[in-house]
Amino acid sequence: MTIKRFGVTPIIACSLLATPGVQAQESSGFELEEITVTARKREENLQSTPIAVSAFTEKELEYRQITSTDSLSDITPNLTFDSAAPSSGSSSAAQIFIRGIGQTDFTAVTDPGVGLYIDGVYMARSVGNVLDFLDVERIEILRGPQGTLFGRNTIGGAISIHSKRPHEEKTASIKVEVGDDDMRNVTFKANMPITDTLFSNVAIASKKRDGYVTRNFDGIDLGDDDSLAFRGSLLWDASEDVQVFLSADATKIRENGAPGVSGGVNHLAPFAFLGNIDLASCTAVPNPPAAAAAAGAPGCAGPQSFIGEYRSDGTFPVKSDLDVWGISGEVSWSVTDEFSIKYITAYREADMHSSRDGDHTPANIFATMDFFEQEQISHELQFAGSLNDNVNWLLGFYYFQEEGFNENPVTLPVGAIRSGGIFDNESEAVFFQSTIDITDQLALTLGIRNTKDTKNFKPDQIAFGDATSTGFFQTIPAVLPPGVYLAPASSGNPPFNPGDRLATFANFEEEFDDTNAMINLSYQWTDDLMVYATYSEGFKSGGFDQRFTAFTAVPTSFQPETVDSYEVGMKGDFFDSTLRLNLALFHTDYNDLQIIIRESFNPITFNGGKAEIDGFELELTWVPTDNWFITAATGYVDADYVELSSRVLNNNTPVLPGNSLSNTPMWSASLGIAYSTEIGDWATVTPRLDWSFHDEQYNDAVNEPLLFQDDYYLLNAAVSMETLDGKWEAVLAVKNIEDETYLVTGNSAFGTSAAYTEQVYNRPREWSLSVQYNFF
Repeated sequence: MTIKRFGVTPIIACSLLATPGVQAQESSGFELEEITVTARKREENLQSTPIAVSAFTEKELEYRQITSTDSLSDITPNLTFDSAAPSSGSSSAAQIFIRGIGQTDFTAVTDPGVGLYIDGVYMARSVGNVLDFLDVERIEILRGPQGTLFGRNTIGGAISIHSKRPHEEKTASIKVEVGDDDMRNVTFKANMPITDTLFSNVAIASKKRDGYVTRNFDGIDLGDDDSLAFRGSLLWDASEDVQVFLSADATKIRENGAPGVSGGVNHLAPFAFLGNIDLASCTAVPNPPAAAAAAGAPGCAGPQSFIGEYRSDGTFPVKSDLDVWGISGEVSWSVTDEFSIKYITAYREADMHSSRDGDHTPANIFATMDFFEQEQISHELQFAGSLNDNVNWLLGFYYFQEEGFNENPVTLPVGAIRSGGIFDNESEAVFFQSTIDITDQLALTLGIRNTKDTKNFKPDQIAFGDATSTGFFQTIPAVLPPGVYLAPASSGNPPFNPGDRLATFANFEEEFDDTNAMINLSYQWTDDLMVYATYSEGFKSGGFDQRFTAFTAVPTSFQPETVDSYEVGMKGDFFDSTLRLNLALFHTDYNDLQIIIRESFNPITFNGGKAEIDGFELELTWVPTDNWFITAATGYVDADYVELSSRVLNNNTPVLPGNSLSNTPMWSASLGIAYSTEIGDWATVTPRLDWSFHDEQYNDAVNEPLLFQDDYYLLNAAVSMETLDGKWEAVLAVKNIEDETYLVTGNSAFGTSAAYTEQVYNRPREWSLSVQYNFF
């Protein structure tokens, strides 16, 4: 049986979507073409891969105004990707959720729930994982647990970024992009063959743009862009059977910090109360500070401290410096036609220094800094083969090690402390997966992986000065009664003196071991229709809390979370391969889910209990004529707690059985329409309209109303032009045409002693114009 599979590619002289295997056409237009993915660590046609995966090429992302990883949620069903993780102070700390599973924290001891990979290399920390698409060939978004082949921390799914590899063709281009907020971006790319068997590729990009949130205190604009990125690679065909791929990348970011604003302050809580006492503009009013703030008195921090989505009254210094670099190598050896070996190794470093004013008011209520350094090394060895043309198998071994520190100075109304510590983690795994073609139409895939994690953490937490000398941590209740004025008082026996350790300075170790299994059955009903069913398991490692935890000598810890997922799906091409329809329905049992709540004034990770998640994804691509291209997608997630853990119940946390899971909108949808036509005999013009819908969602586990975002939709438009000789390309684009304002993420301590609420909103309507010249 011959099975044909097609992807989608608009062909405009040199194809708009540079899908592998697409040839240049003499006339403009769209047609369905083959898309190759490696979601199962071997090359397969997208429509023959029996898992829920979305694949996008570089040009498609560009024309849909998807320029960085955090924009992928606009076009991918059931994906939420935020750029500013709460408390980080950085616009480069990823917060990723797929099908309701992910992680909101960014700290070095908290693992993500969705794995991010670049050319097969796992990016262990969320810091630095908001990536601009510098030189991308395609992006694959795998939904559902990918524990067998991709390992731990992929219980929600995986995002796999594949960069362009060097090739034998000589190419070079330069692109200049301008836009509102004084945008000025420049990107240079070149592919140069060095010899008949050695090829090179390089890309350099500079991004500069003003921020969109202004601080009244010093005029600093938050949410700005100021980055320089480099990527270079070499591909060596060492022989007919051996290929070596080497790559290096580096990114330098020097920005003012995440665009946070105050969502309001609980003036009755201790930190706000004390901050108002020391605030001259508040003590100048005739009423006591708490009552004055309650009445909305000018100059006092209180519920009225929200002064708009794009204004901040913060006074604490702000910054976001990040340096990320790495090198990787891949050696592929085709030992025989039926047996091959692949080895992938990588080394990466990340260094971040961020600073934020958490309350964004003139009062000294809550401010943090982060000093983050991490280095990681990984090795993966794969053996792949086939037997009798009907059995494919893959055996792999994986080793990962990382170390570094993440220290968090915290400034409070009564002084300062330092949270954080030193970490050293190790992971080992062995995995096996095999696909057996039982008949020409029926295939069975079995997979298993065993993972062993070792987590080490050494708290480095001290009192800096007046943090506890007044005794307020012992004497002030969590929330003061309405209107109560409590004068500052000192304690003769403070719990800690300046320089005292807040936790034992010693190494603490935890080990976690888990085995994940997967079984998949697929049936090729016709040449153009495939159905499948999958059971898969996922595992996300446990760890330690690195933040100060109310004077406990031993850092608190949390256990792994696991999922059992059941999925059925269909992939089909219809009407003479002009219409593609892919459908996936899933049920997930989510166990021991890790949630972030506040036990005192700092966020702590708890194992929250159990949840059940049901939903579906539907993706459609339609090419009704050569000139029209239509794509649509919708996702639905129904996620409910079915059991709360004893730790959550015993600590009287505000997580309730009816709470929604964090960062999980029930509905998501997108629609894109493009029309391609030629102008005379010199250029092709393609106008495009893209619409996306995001349902209501909460941005934390306790469902804080101040972090609730109602449903909204976005409308984007772009017009692209490419000369028929392939020399010039231009794109004029407008994003968020109707100037919608929505909450991207947030962080609230409103109901705790810390008192503040921090919010991050989207950039308002924006336009851009890019012009690219291709030298070859």
